[in-house]
Amino acid sequence: MATFKLLGGAACLDFANTVDWRRGEPQEQLNSASDLIDWAEQAGTLTSLEAQELRTEARQNPEKAEAMLRRATALREAVYRIFKAHADGAAPGEADLESLNQELAAALGHMALTQDGRGFSLRLRGAPQQKLLGAVAQSASQLLTGPSLGRVRECADPRCGWLFLDTSRNGTRRWCSMRDCGNRNKARRHHRRRTG
Repeated sequence: MATFKLLGGAACLDFANTVDWRRGEPQEQLNSASDLIDWAEQAGTLTSLEAQELRTEARQNPEKAEAMLRRATALREAVYRIFKAHADGAAPGEADLESLNQELAAALGHMALTQDGRGFSLRLRGAPQQKLLGAVAQSASQLLTGPSLGRVRECADPRCGWLFLDTSRNGTRRWCSMRDCGNRNKARRHHRRRTG
């Protein structure tokens, strides 16, 4: 099972971050439908049972699985460009918004009101493939229309390019992860100071 770092703070940003080193030498993390399903299970957009059902479906119909992967990566790239544009203070491209809107429209047909002890919520139902893509589209639409949009940032590492929600109190977080990019850049600065 592929393992993913979920550092974005929202499912749509974690999905956009399934390419490493976007500003350096990009490394694809979703190399198969199986990787995509692993991501969805780890991110919580699919239950373990739904993920297993989708894995079985993918093995039985590889062409359909490949089409799902292409559709998912197209959505991922649109989501990435939309939020990167916002983080850069620019307007997103119309084609990217249209791609997201298409997936959102497909997801809305699978939404249902549910009730629990805390009140009502909208939940996706239906086939796992639709649920997977719908959850990403729903997450993106909620972030774009919600109060946290102004806290979307791009990692300051010159090679990283990952997106994240800055949940720090003063809103000055610079790195997708202090343990990874933050420490690497801190060590780089320290090395430069010592070698002058």
